[in-house]
Amino acid sequence: MYFAVKTCRKYHKDRIPIVKDTWGKYAFHIGFYSESEDSAVPTINLGVPNTEHGHCRKTMAILKHISLTAPTIPDVKWVVVADDDTILSVARLQQLLSCFESSTLLALGERYGYNVQHSPQGYNYITGGGGMVFSIAAVHQIATSSYCECPSNSTPDDMFLGICLAKLGIPITHSSLFHQARPMDYAPEYLHPQLPVSFHKHWMTDPLKVYSKWFSQIDQQIEADHLSQKHVEL
Repeated sequence: MYFAVKTCRKYHKDRIPIVKDTWGKYAFHIGFYSESEDSAVPTINLGVPNTEHGHCRKTMAILKHISLTAPTIPDVKWVVVADDDTILSVARLQQLLSCFESSTLLALGERYGYNVQHSPQGYNYITGGGGMVFSIAAVHQIATSSYCECPSNSTPDDMFLGICLAKLGIPITHSSLFHQARPMDYAPEYLHPQLPVSFHKHWMTDPLKVYSKWFSQIDQQIEADHLSQKHVEL
């Protein structure tokens, strides 16, 4: 998996350290994409200015960059696009993606719908905050299609991607394990039977505690398995 984290200059010093202290340290391939170069992160600057909302051209630039550089990244079959305040489990994502063929055209996440019941122009989309997952085959299609040229920098990226995917005929697979909001925003009875993959937002919550409660133990197993495999090889 390749993890693409969308960030901007004002969050380099508070959100990025949280990513690195939690799920980011278990991601073998991760890039932090910003409008500003910062060697301390380090960031990847694709020359797209930051916007307060939408981020469409930024997200599309990220997918195009990954499509071009994918041959240099060993064994990348999946791309995960996350916000800098997305809290997730790398191990749970690995488990979930083992159920799918990476060679297919696949987009996976928490599916929302826009006007799908009342208009033939309606469409489904993956809500971005919980994380958007694409097979590398889907990334290549998106990156090279004229259907996926953003109208503006600030067009909502997740909604426009929904339009793009619909025109390309790439289905969106829904998983209720991705969450657009914080754990406290859901009824305990709803979350109790789940093994969540992600939550979203740092607002009025401690992201370190959220990660520790929901994801830390399972992600630590990645490191334990890696060390065990290395020991066997030695």
